[in-house]
Amino acid sequence: MENASLFAAPDLSFSDKLKASLQPAILLRSLLASATIWLLISSALPSYAKLIFLGKMADYFAAGLGITLVSQIVILVVTSLASSDHATIVIPQSPTAVIQGMIASSAVAAAPADMSPEALFPLVYWIIIFSSLITGGFVLLLGITRAGGVVRYIPYPIVGGFLAGLGWFIFNAAFAVVVDHRIAVHTLPVLLADDVVTRWLPSLAFAICILVLRTRIKNVMLMPVMIIVAVVLFYAWAQFVVGDMDALAEAGWFLPKVPESIVWPSLDLAVIARIDLAMIGASAGGVLTLVVVFTLHVFFRAGAQELVSGRELDFNRECAVNGAANIASGLAGGGVLGYQGPISTALIELTGVYGRLVGLFLALMFWLTLLFGSALFSLVPRFLPAGLLMFFGLQFMKEWLLDSWFKLPRQDYITVLVIALATALFGLFSGIALGLVVAILFFVLEYSRMDVIKQELSGELHRSNLDRSYAENQFLQKEGEKILILRLQGYVFFGSAYRFYERIKSLIADDDSRPLKFIILDFKSVRGFDVSTINDLKRLKGLTDRHDIELLISSVLPHLQPLLLADGIVARESGGPPFFDDLDHALERAENALLEGADLLTIAQVTVEQQLAQHALIDSRDVSALHRYLEVIETAVGDVVCQQGDESDALYFIESGRVDVLLQGDGQDVLRLRSMTAGTVIGEVGFYLKKARTASIVVTEAGVLQRLSLEALRQMEASDPRTASALHVFITRVLSDRLSTTNRVIQELMD
Repeated sequence: MENASLFAAPDLSFSDKLKASLQPAILLRSLLASATIWLLISSALPSYAKLIFLGKMADYFAAGLGITLVSQIVILVVTSLASSDHATIVIPQSPTAVIQGMIASSAVAAAPADMSPEALFPLVYWIIIFSSLITGGFVLLLGITRAGGVVRYIPYPIVGGFLAGLGWFIFNAAFAVVVDHRIAVHTLPVLLADDVVTRWLPSLAFAICILVLRTRIKNVMLMPVMIIVAVVLFYAWAQFVVGDMDALAEAGWFLPKVPESIVWPSLDLAVIARIDLAMIGASAGGVLTLVVVFTLHVFFRAGAQELVSGRELDFNRECAVNGAANIASGLAGGGVLGYQGPISTALIELTGVYGRLVGLFLALMFWLTLLFGSALFSLVPRFLPAGLLMFFGLQFMKEWLLDSWFKLPRQDYITVLVIALATALFGLFSGIALGLVVAILFFVLEYSRMDVIKQELSGELHRSNLDRSYAENQFLQKEGEKILILRLQGYVFFGSAYRFYERIKSLIADDDSRPLKFIILDFKSVRGFDVSTINDLKRLKGLTDRHDIELLISSVLPHLQPLLLADGIVARESGGPPFFDDLDHALERAENALLEGADLLTIAQVTVEQQLAQHALIDSRDVSALHRYLEVIETAVGDVVCQQGDESDALYFIESGRVDVLLQGDGQDVLRLRSMTAGTVIGEVGFYLKKARTASIVVTEAGVLQRLSLEALRQMEASDPRTASALHVFITRVLSDRLSTTNRVIQELMD
């Protein structure tokens, strides 16, 4: 829509958009949109006033209307000017009005029984204002601290169950609006009396009619049209069937009479000192529930507005603006909370008008209603606001109890149903508490089913980053099964820890033919564990000790290490740390121990001839000429063999000593990619691809290298082709062996 996109453009100033919105055609559409939204809100406002001031406070319905209208005016002005999106319209809503009515009722019930309504009203009025200030302040704080996203962590079924239960409360509250009674066991005889049924039945029919039509007609004008049609039909029935409007008013078919001007009560600070502590205590639970409900709805309605408008909102700004608007409303003498109305946003988008101007027009209309609209509300039939409340309540229950049956997994639906029933039977606060308990229980149950073992690997294929000689590799390929690697994940607690212990126990029992010598537990992906995990690890330590298996632990977070040390699960080795920094070093330790037991670790030198003879299976006499092309380099610790980025003009045979392959990061961080010992070759990939060095090679143990330059290789190919061929076969087999090992590791990781 051209106009809608114009008013949503971020590069236009407020004055430019306002100037464009004052064009005659757009201005006329803005007034029409404002009038339609005013009709929708005005039809529901009396129910909010009636919900908050009922029973002993019923005579203050007119004051409740004034408070509600003031709230609407202040909230509209603040949010229309400051919201992150021009089409945001914030209005009082039934869920929070119901809870504020419960807060008022709790305060009245806790007050002295002999307190008159005149003395009670200002106390209840201040409690309502305090509930608005506390709730608005909490949401404002979320926005200021940019912590609005925290609400997104609340599990979806908890929200659904709570909203379904809240739907029942809204639906039930509608009966109090139309017949001054809620649904309860002791009120059923009254509600089913013939003269009472005829009062609430039109409200229910109106609500069901809207609910059914909205599933078939997706037009934002449906609600205004239905309201107008319902009022016309009611007055036609009253005029031509009953014929006596006074009798209908006397029977309670209309809202209470409102004085010639709607009362806007003044705030008296001295009243605060007279508020009874019992009234505050009785209201505390309701206020806490109000904070939760309001915060959830601010986010839900903001999300719904994003879908309607197709534009992203700044949730933190919406929290700050919404909280500030409701605080301003309370300080101005309002106090009825409000949040986004996506239906109003849809109407603004449909008509292509400037939402900020519509919001200001609405504020003006409600100010005129406050001054001159008393007669209007006296003509509103009770079934209309009560029917709207019933519709809102039925809509919540339909969405979360009926529609969710086809959308949610059965476990999540059970959570929704349990919380909805608890909310309806025991109250909103109890529903929230039960919801959290149920969600935690289901989470623990599901999480305990998740395997704490992320990967189960064997040392036969999964090796350390230390390149060894051909003989050592052959040995480790045969004996590597004696090393079991378990990479753990998540948060390990009593359920998953015991299953983990049982798994290792079964592996040890089934491995009698080739008993394990080392079990490595890698905690890199473990965020934490509970006390019961410590007990299971102690049992595991005892099990491995009995079977003469060494338990190695790597990658433990620093704050978890003292727990393992204190309980003797790991012990300090002589001169070394109890934990390995990573899995690579733990694997190297286990491999060295196996090689040492086979007297292979003591082999400090492997000549070039031995490497070619062992690996390539070529007679050493055929490559005796190779030495003429090699340059002997004696190394010391710290020598740089080649630098990252250098030209790859040579490869090196390691006859003795050790080097590390290091990768330099963007900053000062250096990552060890591999280590190489006697009997291995380094630099061959870049040498054959003729590409720059991708890493540096640094000597970590003094030894001897044999350097073959590119120039020497060319001379060898020209003068001694048989020697060159042997060299190429050797390099090919080295690379093929590495590739084959890598493929087996990848396959093992994928299984």
